[in-house]
Amino acid sequence: MPTNTQQRDRFDDVPRERHRVGAHRAENPRMRAGLIILWAAVAAVILFAVGVFLSLLWTDRISFGPEPTASSVAESPAPTDAIDTSYTVFILNAGPDPAQTDRAKSLVVGVGYAEDAVSTSEADQKDFETSAVYFSDAADEGPARALAASLGISQVAQTDAYKPIDDSAGRQLTVVLGVDFGADAG
Repeated sequence: MPTNTQQRDRFDDVPRERHRVGAHRAENPRMRAGLIILWAAVAAVILFAVGVFLSLLWTDRISFGPEPTASSVAESPAPTDAIDTSYTVFILNAGPDPAQTDRAKSLVVGVGYAEDAVSTSEADQKDFETSAVYFSDAADEGPARALAASLGISQVAQTDAYKPIDDSAGRQLTVVLGVDFGADAG
């Protein structure tokens, strides 16, 4: 057997444990794939929640101020404004009678609005006491009062709660039908 003529140093003895010493590098420790996937999922959920919150905040669907109260709803005086049929009308039925949606739509179409400019929906709440017409811009108050008068509704209010997402001009009037609409309308 050949004899080693070189002097021994610390690199001749390889320990069983792999430490990072000099040019001899140990392999990377085992990656924990489950932990990485968990952190990626948590980050994705957080980013999604922040994105939804910011988009709702940006489109004014979330407000940190007080909600509109009954004091912000004004009684409608005698209408001096004419019906403006350039608006779209959204009828939301918050009363117990599902037939009042069709009755209100026929009244709105009867005063001159186009059939395709009037859309309807049922609300989750079915015990809304007083019917009202809502508008989002101060310039829309006159047409909102005229529409309310044609439907026999006495309350008109300005709010961004019913502002359409896809209509940047905000030319939509929202009619919320309450319990009193079924009793007053004919």
